[in-house]
Amino acid sequence: MSMRHERAMHRASCLVGGYAAIYTVLMRMSLGSSQTVNLLEAMSSLLSKCFAQAFLFFLGTVIYGVSVFAASYLKRKGKVDVCTISTIINMVGFVVLGFLPLDIPPVVGLYPTFIMMSFTWVVFGNMGGYASAPIFSTNNFRQTIGSIAEYCADGDKKHLDKAKYFAGTLAMFHIGAAAGYAACLAAGRSAAFFGLLPCMILLAAVNAPKLAALFHFRKSPVNN
Repeated sequence: MSMRHERAMHRASCLVGGYAAIYTVLMRMSLGSSQTVNLLEAMSSLLSKCFAQAFLFFLGTVIYGVSVFAASYLKRKGKVDVCTISTIINMVGFVVLGFLPLDIPPVVGLYPTFIMMSFTWVVFGNMGGYASAPIFSTNNFRQTIGSIAEYCADGDKKHLDKAKYFAGTLAMFHIGAAAGYAACLAAGRSAAFFGLLPCMILLAAVNAPKLAALFHFRKSPVNN
């Protein structure tokens, strides 16, 4: 797999991550990409003796953890196309989100994204030469600024490549988020179905070499 192909897949996965992130913030009133808020909510509910609510948050953590395990195991085994599997999981997840009522407990509405984003992070988070989460922004922002500072300090152009990489990650993530914002304003809960579009872009990026080889084969002259 070439570096160029890896970076194209990572960029496309950022579109999916940004779309899913803004959707959960707007429709489920929380970020469904990571576990920081979920774990804090679980602890808060437990300490306030809201045990039923704490259980729902802890169940979300278990779902996320099992998904990370499954994605890591499949990626390590190397016998399946985990990139395509992850993309299909995202597509199924968006369909499920589109049918989930808005009046269920908000954390339950995050369960599909806990699966989707854990796979996306594990599968596409270490591509193109750097480790970069395609599902949220904090570390990508830090790496962008830090790399620019390192370039200013020593003039090494490798820091510029790093800065461009992480800045590109931020840009694609927020393009996905902007698309999700517009879709949520227009379609509400059903905006989840439009999340299939960035997934299709990711699927095309994943299979780009195969599609290019097939196109080249069909265009090749027949040997006599």
